[in-house]
Amino acid sequence: MTKKNDRSIVLFMTKGNDTKLMILEAGLEMGSQVGLEAVSIGALAKAVNMSKSGLFAHFQSKENLQNDILHYAGDLFAQSVVIPALKVEAGTARIEALAENWMDWTSQLTGGCIFVRASNEMKDRPGIVRDYLLKQQEAWLEVLRRIAESAVKVGDFRPDIDCDQFAFEFYSLLLGFNLYHTLLKNEDIRERQQIAVESLIQRFSPSDSVNQTNP
Repeated sequence: MTKKNDRSIVLFMTKGNDTKLMILEAGLEMGSQVGLEAVSIGALAKAVNMSKSGLFAHFQSKENLQNDILHYAGDLFAQSVVIPALKVEAGTARIEALAENWMDWTSQLTGGCIFVRASNEMKDRPGIVRDYLLKQQEAWLEVLRRIAESAVKVGDFRPDIDCDQFAFEFYSLLLGFNLYHTLLKNEDIRERQQIAVESLIQRFSPSDSVNQTNP
């Protein structure tokens, strides 16, 4: 049987976790909108209507706050972009699902993908934030390379393709979408992105090799 004091501890821990989650959600949106460097203890405390000392108790430093925001974003990214796509059958269907999920992820944040924005800010700043960004982006590129490999295995891609080249070109398209969405704000960007992804897939597919040999 749980004692009264034990219940109080459990309730306190749950409340503390809920508060931290609320802070990280607000920090993610702020980081997307104004940049991760602008997310300070004071600025975020004001945004979530907390005291600076209360928020500081959760993170202890601005760098830890920024790092925790990115880890939180990484978990969300995996749950909303990567994992749902991996549940789709391997091949072009999975690639198309991943592109759609990434566009949704970017569109739901006011300033676009937090990792794109933070990478521009932190690329020349050694520390735990840059270390995590580098690790996260390398893992993401590995996901793209592996979905190309799986497309080869099921016959949707030619067996002689360079999977790293596919990952490079595919991510370049997604980064382009981020720019069009956040700065240029083209109304037809989603349709254009879908056409671009389909064109990229076609270039790596067996049908493309047939077209090249039989113009």
